[in-house]
Amino acid sequence: MPDTTTRERMISTAMTLFRREGYPATSWRRLVEEAGTPWGSAYHHFPGGKEQLGVAAIELGTELVAKTVRRAFERTETVEDAVRWWYRKAGQALAADGYRGGCPLATVSLEMANVSPTLTEACRTAFATWHRLLAGLIAGRGYDAERAEDLAFAAVELLEGALLLCRVRRSTAPLDRAATHFARLAREES
Repeated sequence: MPDTTTRERMISTAMTLFRREGYPATSWRRLVEEAGTPWGSAYHHFPGGKEQLGVAAIELGTELVAKTVRRAFERTETVEDAVRWWYRKAGQALAADGYRGGCPLATVSLEMANVSPTLTEACRTAFATWHRLLAGLIAGRGYDAERAEDLAFAAVELLEGALLLCRVRRSTAPLDRAATHFARLAREES
């Protein structure tokens, strides 16, 4: 069990550091120190190196966002309220992190899209997972499949842009505005 705990701690730490500081700027040494794990554990758990750890961190971020999205739809009645709830949770997490974090995929996606096909594919898969999940949940609230697909894209696109603006402005106001715009789109599509 200690191996699992060490591995999970390394993945969680990598996700946080990659999101805050970027993939290239995060060294193995920094990851091991921040995770509080033995130096040998890096290559023991990730023989494929930092890129393998990067994929695992992207997968963890994907799971965490999917869990939040599911919870948003479980706790609300309308698609608009679910997205507003999700965005509010994202804003709270971003503010609690001193506006250093944001999306667990954005920084890696931007930095590595033209550098690492492996990380690019992991990000592509992650965004597709979120899209499928959202489209299914939105369709489950009475929207036809095509409209649900469009709204799912809009929800992710608005979130990503708003998170970037939140970091720059050090305010969650862009997420509030994005939720309002999404609500208008959802009402137009119904």
